[in-house]
Amino acid sequence: LEHRVMDMVRHGHENAAIAQKLHEWTRQIAAVRDAADLPGAVESSMRALFDVPQVALRVWDVAPGHAGLAAAQPASDDARAFASSLTMPYCGPNHGFEAVGWLPDAAQAQSLALLPLREGAIDSADQPAFGLLVLGSPDAQRFDAAMGTDFLARMAELASSALSRLRP
Repeated sequence: LEHRVMDMVRHGHENAAIAQKLHEWTRQIAAVRDAADLPGAVESSMRALFDVPQVALRVWDVAPGHAGLAAAQPASDDARAFASSLTMPYCGPNHGFEAVGWLPDAAQAQSLALLPLREGAIDSADQPAFGLLVLGSPDAQRFDAAMGTDFLARMAELASSALSRLRP
């Protein structure tokens, strides 16, 4: 019983630390004035605050003024359909998803978190995704199917809200 209480306390401290990082990430994203700077801010702050080694972002159907952004590079119909099919973040091994190729060093990504970007809540299956945030790690256990995804879902929703400024 004592060990279980200690585990609960440890998990509580870990969740508080993640919540603080999420707050800081949100603050940094909200402070970005120029919409064209948002993709870079989302990626760099994700790497820095959450120690995610690799981050990639794609947003499709952007306004013409943002079409030249790296995050607006084309995504296939399959990648778009896959992103739209996700009603929660995918966490697990690298199964060779097309989106893994968007990472700077895809061969090193052993585990992934794939966060769909859409208007409204992440589980709004009636809303198609307008982008995908890809997190990759060389640690095969970093993102696994058994991990909780509540914080990742909130991150997807926050990133979606911010990045919607790139759309017409």
